[in-house]
Amino acid sequence: MASTGPPPPPPQRNLALPGPSRPKPKKARRSLSYEIKYKIIQELEKGTRQVDLARQHGVNESTIRTIKKDAAKIKEHMNITKSTGASMIKYFHNQVLLKTEKLLVSYLVRQARRNMAVDTRSFKEYARELYAAVSRKMGITEPKPFNASSGWLQRFKKRNKITNINIGGEETSADRVAAREFPPFLREIMEEGQYTDDQVFNMDESGLFWKKLPSKTFVVKNASKIRGQKLQKERITVLFTTNASGTCKLKLSVIHTARKPHAYKSMDMTKLNVHWLIARKVWMFSTLSLSWFDDCFVPDVKKFCEQQNAPFKILLLLDNAPGHSPLLLDRHPNVKVVFLPPNTTSILLPMDQELICNVKAAFSTKKFQLLNDYTNTREELRNLSDTTTDSKSEEDEDQQLLSVATVRHAWRHVLQGIPGVRQSQSVTVAGDLAREAAQSVTAAGFSETTNDDILEVIRDPDVTTDEMVDDDDDDVSEEAGGASSQEEQHLSHSNVRGAIECIEKAKLLLSDDPDANRYEIFTTQLLQTMEPYIK
Repeated sequence: MASTGPPPPPPQRNLALPGPSRPKPKKARRSLSYEIKYKIIQELEKGTRQVDLARQHGVNESTIRTIKKDAAKIKEHMNITKSTGASMIKYFHNQVLLKTEKLLVSYLVRQARRNMAVDTRSFKEYARELYAAVSRKMGITEPKPFNASSGWLQRFKKRNKITNINIGGEETSADRVAAREFPPFLREIMEEGQYTDDQVFNMDESGLFWKKLPSKTFVVKNASKIRGQKLQKERITVLFTTNASGTCKLKLSVIHTARKPHAYKSMDMTKLNVHWLIARKVWMFSTLSLSWFDDCFVPDVKKFCEQQNAPFKILLLLDNAPGHSPLLLDRHPNVKVVFLPPNTTSILLPMDQELICNVKAAFSTKKFQLLNDYTNTREELRNLSDTTTDSKSEEDEDQQLLSVATVRHAWRHVLQGIPGVRQSQSVTVAGDLAREAAQSVTAAGFSETTNDDILEVIRDPDVTTDEMVDDDDDDVSEEAGGASSQEEQHLSHSNVRGAIECIEKAKLLLSDDPDANRYEIFTTQLLQTMEPYIK
């Protein structure tokens, strides 16, 4: 009998050596939007393998399995958002901050239109005050803390693509360099296109508080005791357009909140000596700039060219304000549009040099003369807030408002370059005339009017945070509209839904953009633009 050997030893376990274990590198977690999850579900239903989808979207295969498991919930969510547009609303934990940021964008746009830089410290302080005002308006007594930190400011600028608005408070050297390089660039365009000074135009808009009076006067000090308590805040926006030779000053365009104010209830608005445009906040915005271009500017300059027996070929200079649509660049084959470099408006733009200030000062002179006429009659001063002026055209006086020499003087920077020292004596003269007219008013306080008071009247004042919140809630005023104007402005629910569906299709078409930051900016701006219609 053969002897048996010892049994084989049991298999040795591979025991780890004592000491710290090496950590496994963590894979970066990637979150998928509902739109992408919905597309994954569609691919799964077509038979695409889970492993291929995981590789395509850079996620683990377990993530694809979870999406497949939750397919019913994801489909239900997408069905809801397709019918209501809710997918446009990115989940934002702090609704007060969302509203605040929307108003801050409006504030920055307003400052940019006024060519006013915003220093960082003041902007943060304004943001905190506005956040508190929004909280009060929404009835939230204990809002979430908001410190307007530097990190928030950077994210805010990135979310809203704040690139052409100066938040810093100082004119940078780049602005000055760009301003010096632009005149030679413009001359090249004029030479290549053979544009004469008659054919080169500039348009700029400015706010006008048309009832505003010097703060020292009896009317302002007693505003709460008379009719028309918003005497100082009734604002319109006026669009000014001239050519470089000074031979053509186009009909003014006025942006108002009402289609037909009470004073014009019996008038045909198309027969006024101005173009009448409508906007809820009396500000220029992108769509309105296209309407102005098509319905006001092009017909007027075409008529001018016909009168001068000149070819209909126009060069239009505009600043790069957000309200000027980039679609203007190729809007008309006979009109070439050129935008000024960012942050150079106050240095280059002809209308911004002195022309607008001259017109406002001349308007103030006429206003004070009218006040003087009324205060010298039996009418009480309190009735001034109800006074309306005759709408009859005063073309002869308007033609003398801006002389050819004054207009050419304002164009000198953009055509000939920037001098070391800027002088604007004509503005001082116009201000003196307005001051003298104000001092002639026989009501209390007018005799003390100074040139600084006149500048206070014609400049846009800073808007307070409470006014920003209140202004955002204002609706378009239809003072004499009635049922007919309501039918004019009717907007059906189906039209709104159709617009939202078009936006959703655009988002879906661009959702595969490899530049995630660009897509994020796009969707954020869509949210802000469409939010009123979605609500």
